[in-house]
Amino acid sequence: MRPLTLIFQKSVSEGILPSDWKKANITPIYKRGSRNEAGNYRPVSLTSVVYKMLKSIIRDQILDHLNQSVITTGQHGFVQGRSCLTNLLEVLEHWTSSMDHGYGVDVIYLDYRKAFDTVPHQRLLTKLRMVGITGDLLLWIRDFLHKRMMRVIVNGECSTWSHVWSGIPQG
Repeated sequence: MRPLTLIFQKSVSEGILPSDWKKANITPIYKRGSRNEAGNYRPVSLTSVVYKMLKSIIRDQILDHLNQSVITTGQHGFVQGRSCLTNLLEVLEHWTSSMDHGYGVDVIYLDYRKAFDTVPHQRLLTKLRMVGITGDLLLWIRDFLHKRMMRVIVNGECSTWSHVWSGIPQG
């Protein structure tokens, strides 16, 4: 593990990733509906295993920071032990209590389903800076987002490599 530790430390301290770590093979995973509709597939990014190890370490550190300073008890999405269901149960309790006390309840629904597919990289970096992610780590994340490449693989056939201008990898 010592060589990987040295590689990881060098990558983060210099804020630079090897170009192979920025490449993703996109595999479409069928969700539901007609198999002939592209929107019925979820793209999963298959990236370097070594990169995934480092990303996991960094993700855990960022989550620790966010849990201490940014994420509130009202946050349900992307939080361990919470989900759409826990959010729904909590909000239904709040609505029921409000109605029991004679208050009206108005609801607005928003769909963030594609939010992570379309977030501009510069906006993401600005938000990270605003929540205290700075220095070498921010440079490392910026380098990861810069000149990222992807290709789609279906039935063993590969598309040409394309630049990724927005979004973050899923999977």
